[in-house]
Amino acid sequence: MAIDIAHAVYTVIKYGILITIFVGFSILLVGSVLVYDTAYITKNPKFFISETLFMAILTSIPVVYICYLRGASHSATFRDMSLIFIKMVLLHVGFQLSGVYTVLFDVKST
Repeated sequence: MAIDIAHAVYTVIKYGILITIFVGFSILLVGSVLVYDTAYITKNPKFFISETLFMAILTSIPVVYICYLRGASHSATFRDMSLIFIKMVLLHVGFQLSGVYTVLFDVKST
């Protein structure tokens, strides 16, 4: 029986990415629960919402373009765009709540 190597590689990459996303979001969730850094969110709620939306929308645009070029249906394009949008929103909120952004962009240390 011949093994379709392209399908095997696709399967390994697909599940590797899914496992990595699951582990990464799990670690981010634990960090967010432990640290729960809401200082920037409460101090600048409009900026936080706008940067969250900006980051998620700009990340979703290439997905729409790729789906368009490859002839994906409108429902598949919307689904893929929505998944990337939601992942980026969760990632941004998780980085803020876990304290990653506070450490990364600490203005006092400059």
